[in-house]
Order: sequence, then structure tokens, then C-alpha cells
Amino acid sequence: MKYFSTVFFLLCVFSISLSNAQPLNNSFESWTNGDPTDWLTTDFTGIADAVTQSSDAYDGSSSAKLEVLDLFSNPYPPLLFSGDLNGNGHPVSQRYANLKGFYKYAPMGSDELLISVGMSTGDSVVNGYGAIVIGTATNSWTEFNIPITYINNDVPSETYITIYIADTSGTTNGTPGSNANIDLLSFSGIAGVEQLSQLPEGFSLNQNYPNPFNPSTKIEYSIPEQSFVQLKVYDILGNEVATLINEEQSAGTYRADFTGSDLASGLYIAQLKAGNYLKTIKMTLIK
Repeated sequence: MKYFSTVFFLLCVFSISLSNAQPLNNSFESWTNGDPTDWLTTDFTGIADAVTQSSDAYDGSSSAKLEVLDLFSNPYPPLLFSGDLNGNGHPVSQRYANLKGFYKYAPMGSDELLISVGMSTGDSVVNGYGAIVIGTATNSWTEFNIPITYINNDVPSETYITIYIADTSGTTNGTPGSNANIDLLSFSGIAGVEQLSQLPEGFSLNQNYPNPFNPSTKIEYSIPEQSFVQLKVYDILGNEVATLINEEQSAGTYRADFTGSDLASGLYIAQLKAGNYLKTIKMTLIK
């Protein structure tokens, strides 16, 4: 691991609009000792520089280039991580719905480009996650969009973005020559549960919309009195795949967002428990 000083910020860099919130050094314009400022890599200076500054940029004058190296006749995969040596991620203050960015990718063998984003409340508890696996080569800058799924209503304080190239067959650490450029990362949208009204007539769980959906859908429910509410999603075999609500809520009509970007196509069950009320609906994910 390359050791270097990391610049600390008290607040995340925001644009005027929340829809364009940015991770720190999101366009990889600033570099310190061969690494992008505010990011970690697994490089060894002068020996294994798998993450480098590139003048091939979608935005500004530079991007981050990741390349699998041939290190002493063994593949050495690149890794880029939004954090510091103390385990701190980039600061955030909203439940962002998506991570977006631009990439170019030239794979070798069965290598794939993997990008993941985690949201944390700052106490080592991950409450949001999303990921994408890219295996198709592209010679031009291409946008990716990763929906972030939250497991509770907590507002995160840190984000951890991981970008790397790997041989997904599991037989090697990658194929030397596989490379990708990454640029202009940004968060967009706000995810969460929205209270629509305060005086519903009774308990209810409405059919999700849209249905079928891909990858996101909305679920509305009503509780006429303060109740402990659980809204969970299960697959057809009864395995829990998401917890959307698990807390005490005041009387009202609410709308929850559910994203199935990491799930297979098929039938899913949303179940609402509130006091003695129990109801389920069927939802169809089609990709």
C-alpha cells in the first residue's frame, strides 16, 4: 500500500443542486504522490503503479486509469477506493439514489470492471449499497448509473466507492493489459420514504407502481395510528432480500422506494406489518 498524506474535508463537495452532488476529487484532477487526492490505491511506488493519471478525460484535463500489470510474471490488479488510511470514507449528508460516472474499458481475457458504492452512518454500519459489473469493451466515454438500495431510513455520513478490474472466473488475479479510465463521478437523486399525508382512514398496502418494474418501483402504505412498521421484500422462496422500513412511525400515508438492480428477474413479495395489520403484494421484476 502506498503511504501518503490524505487531505481531510469537513463537508462533502456539493454543487448548488443536490442532483449534482459530487464525491471528493470526483473528476480526478488533483493528484498527490502519484495517486488521486482523497483516494486510496494498492500501488507500490515505482514497482506496481496500477492506477495512474491519464490525459484522456471526459471532463477536465485528466482521469484515473486502472490497468492490470505484469508484476514478476504475475498479474497485479488495480484498485481505487474512496477513503483514507484511518478507514474514513468521503463525507455525504443525503440518501442519494444513484452513483453516476463515465468510463472507457478495454478488457483482456475474462476480466471485468467492477464498481461498487456503499453508504455508511459513520459507525461502521452500511445502510446503502449498489454495484455494477462491466464486461463489454468501449472505445468511447460511456456513462454508468448505479442505483443505491437502502436497508433503513438512516441518513448516511460517509460513502465508500470501490473500483477495480478482476478476472471474474476466479482463476487469476486478472489479465495484464486490461485497463479502464474513470471520470466525473457524481451522486444524483434522493432515496427514501416520503410521507404523503397524515390522516389515512385505515391500514393499507397498495400495489406497487410501476409493476412490472426495472429496476425501481414505489410502494405506498397507510397507517391510521402510530405503529411499529416493518416493510420487507422477499423472493418467491421466502428469502428476505430487502428491509425498507423497520421503525416506529406516526399516522400517515407513506411511499417507499425499492430498487432491484442487484436481483434476478422474477416474482417478489412485499410484506407490510403494522400493529396487528399484515398484508402482502406481488411485484414482478423484469430485466
